[in-house]
Amino acid sequence: MKFLFVNGPPIIKYGLAAGLAEAGENVAIIEVPGNIEKNPGYFREQVIILRPDFIIVEGTAILKPYQVLFPVLKEFNVPLIFWAIDDPVEFNNFSLHLARRAKYAFTTAVECIRAYKEHGIRARHLQFACLPRFHKKVAPEQDLRHDIVFVGNNYHKYAARTTGLESVLKPLLGSSSIRVYGNQWWVDGKRPFVLDKRHYGGYLPYERLPAAYSSAKIVLGMHSVDTSPSMMSMRTFEALGCGAFHLTQWTPAIENNFSNHRHLVWSKSSGETVELVKYYLGRDHLREKIARAGQQEVYAKHTYLHRARDLLAALQY
Repeated sequence: MKFLFVNGPPIIKYGLAAGLAEAGENVAIIEVPGNIEKNPGYFREQVIILRPDFIIVEGTAILKPYQVLFPVLKEFNVPLIFWAIDDPVEFNNFSLHLARRAKYAFTTAVECIRAYKEHGIRARHLQFACLPRFHKKVAPEQDLRHDIVFVGNNYHKYAARTTGLESVLKPLLGSSSIRVYGNQWWVDGKRPFVLDKRHYGGYLPYERLPAAYSSAKIVLGMHSVDTSPSMMSMRTFEALGCGAFHLTQWTPAIENNFSNHRHLVWSKSSGETVELVKYYLGRDHLREKIARAGQQEVYAKHTYLHRARDLLAALQY
């Protein structure tokens, strides 16, 4: 089968699209959001050229240009697969709208499946994962060597992310060897939280993520959802895949999928975070043992090849 993705962010390029290719499927990625501004007929032209069996859209990838999608899908009778990667927080704002137009809907939040079904939509669970040929341990890089690192943006839209900021990141900002990588939101004075510039490492290209995670002693994790039994940050799987020692904000999803002090370490408060960092920074062998076990766990259960096979199995019904 041939799958056409409408854009290629890392979660697609180094994620689901790569997993489908590893599963032996024919995969193509185009960039609809940028190209239709210059050429309104771009999407239709690409469908004619590529002749896909399925179109896949993730999250809010086509939030602005989605109106160009549906007439073309109808014209060429191509079914839409929607991967709702922003559930449950964007279920009502966006996911439900697009899922109604899709033949197959997948969600990262298992609790949303019932809600989709109540609207007559058949949905299945499709979690984030890692790609072992990309998310792997690599040689450390000198400019990325830090005791503690966090890679992500300074979101304040979601209450859970604010909780994570308070319990996981802020308590450690007294350390001189902590770096935060992300966009300029971290030093934007208009946002509720502004990071001291001495801790800001700038924007990190995604291709350097394995090096950043392989160079730091502790990789922090925060989440935009802290109530879901399944939805968690994609960084969890990526950090573990890279063989990092991962200290993350506790969520039910984290506890449901991993074992504390075995695959990773979770924290429920600022005080606990400080104690965990103090304990593990001085114990290299324990960090390395937990990091190895975490990597083995995600390689065994949570790769994008696993996710691709789940998706393909769902298409058979």
